[in-house]
Amino acid sequence: MQHLLAGQTRRRGRRISFSAFYLLASLVLLGAVVKLSQPLGTIRRQQEQLSRLRLEKARLVAERVRLEGYQHGLATERGLERAARREGYIRPGDRRLVFVPEKQSGKEGREGQAKPTAPR
Repeated sequence: MQHLLAGQTRRRGRRISFSAFYLLASLVLLGAVVKLSQPLGTIRRQQEQLSRLRLEKARLVAERVRLEGYQHGLATERGLERAARREGYIRPGDRRLVFVPEKQSGKEGREGQAKPTAPR
């Protein structure tokens, strides 16, 4: 046995080389970075989803305001009549006028519009 000086202890086992320690530390660091990057991706996706939902909410609020205005207009007799006429209703005794567009023919008039043809 070797003589040990006071205060010195003998090391047993292998020593880890500096390059092996550096490699191990790099792997641990890489693992930590990968583990931390996953929540960052989730945060980014949630922020994009939140942005889309805010736009949808703004669109729905505008639609609600428009519908509330329409509902308010229906509360009056004049507004109700206007809405009914838009839907095609008429009052008793009124005549419904239906405008049928003329068919375009190959013959052009002076102003560049098709000449009306006689009904057959």
